[in-house]
Amino acid sequence: MKLLTIRIQNFRRHADAKLSLGDGVNILYGRNGAGKTNLLEAIHYAALTKSFLNASDSECLKFGATHFEIDAVWQNDRNVEATVRVYFSNEEGKTVFVNRSPLESFSKIVGEFPCVSLSPFDIALVQGAPQERRRFLDSSISQTNKAYLEDLLAYRRLLNQRNKLLSDMKVARNATQHELLAVWTESFASLVASIMFRRLKFVSEFSEVLKKAYRLFHSFDETPTLQYDSDVKLGEQATREEILSEVRLKLARLQDEEIRRGITLLGTHRDDLSFYINDISVKKFASQGQQKTFVICLKLAQHFYIQSILNEKPIFLLDDVFSELDRSRADDLIELLKPMGQSVITTTEKKQFDGITQILIENDGLYTTA
Repeated sequence: MKLLTIRIQNFRRHADAKLSLGDGVNILYGRNGAGKTNLLEAIHYAALTKSFLNASDSECLKFGATHFEIDAVWQNDRNVEATVRVYFSNEEGKTVFVNRSPLESFSKIVGEFPCVSLSPFDIALVQGAPQERRRFLDSSISQTNKAYLEDLLAYRRLLNQRNKLLSDMKVARNATQHELLAVWTESFASLVASIMFRRLKFVSEFSEVLKKAYRLFHSFDETPTLQYDSDVKLGEQATREEILSEVRLKLARLQDEEIRRGITLLGTHRDDLSFYINDISVKKFASQGQQKTFVICLKLAQHFYIQSILNEKPIFLLDDVFSELDRSRADDLIELLKPMGQSVITTTEKKQFDGITQILIENDGLYTTA
């Protein structure tokens, strides 16, 4: 997947900017505050309709502007071009057009323009709350499996409905509510089983891809592993039916406590992912350098995984990655990225690398340099 051109209007600090990228490694360099990260954000919007920094749409609106627009021209690995336009205003909300046709659901674009991003904030994958790791899981699987994404969206809707019902039953109960809870619990259990089954399958497959990513760095003499953590205790090879049976049993045991507390106490929204290096917890015992290395390899592995499933190289967005690496590892990373398709990297200074495109970002425009 390649981004040929992107035009940005009233997005973050850019009033009106246009960027053209090369096929391989592209470095956007310039002083702090020039808007380099904003350009990566805009590219992520054109791929997945949202910021990789988890910013809201209104936060991305240039101060004083009434709306922002992003217009992108993509070309996939079969040389087929497509256009994406993202329009947002506080009054009208967000609209996304693919080849000039509006999307009824933003989820429809997921996986069409595969994208992987890496920023300093991704250290939260190892240091942060479980929701950060669930987001990584869901992003990786959703871009390669539309059925998973549909189940995930249905699960979130049903979870909200079930929690509302449990909250109501905490105050007052009647037979109708108990009947409705039984129906929703069965649907909920089915979605839990489907999502967990796909997550366990992903963890098993992704573990091998992550080991491959580590081996690409000759200076890394470590073996990474992953573990899916859930209140439903089953092995990675469990079938969907085995998971469903266990989930039904646990929900039945928890029903009285759920009603008493007015909230769902079991489900994939409570699960987590544990990371290990040489069987030692990355979160608890790894050095800061090891944690940063682990995150970089996670993202490389995510790229490899998505490519292997879709047979399409994702665009790779790397924000301020060189500040995390010494020169030797920076050289290694550039050489790894060259055959991986198109990548866009932000940094403050021009770099001495061969065979890449470097683009100077200034407040009054964008200038391509050798």
